[in-house]
Amino acid sequence: MPALISLTELIEDDWVRVADNQSIEGIDRPILSSERLRQQWQQLESADFDLGIACDVTDLVEEIQRYLPRLSLVVLNFPVFSDGRAFSQAYLLRKRFAYQGDIRAVGDVIPDQLSFMRRCGFNQFQLADSELVGQALASFCGISHSYQPNFKFCAVA
Repeated sequence: MPALISLTELIEDDWVRVADNQSIEGIDRPILSSERLRQQWQQLESADFDLGIACDVTDLVEEIQRYLPRLSLVVLNFPVFSDGRAFSQAYLLRKRFAYQGDIRAVGDVIPDQLSFMRRCGFNQFQLADSELVGQALASFCGISHSYQPNFKFCAVA
């Protein structure tokens, strides 16, 4: 199972990724595809559980803007480490849409990019290689100064 870290520690993942054809009954914290969320929004809007969405790199964050107040988690995918579209998606969620929930990086997530991900608004990281947890946590201390403004919840202590 891939390791999940926050900005400071290894954390337990209590979210469940739910396939489009799978029932969400009995699941307290489902992660749905953006397509399923759109299709079932009427039923999900007032449901009494935390809700997450998994976005693909081709999804436009503008298209999920109306759902953001209801979402506790947005999962953004890095299909390969060299694909930077999820950086832009996270930045837009935080800066343009003022999203305050969790933003999780999944896919080809490597320690070398974590500080940059954090600066774009990510606060959870599912590592591609679980054996790199120590290196990943240490990477948050690797860059002590930056010239760009930072999100207040991502500031280096």
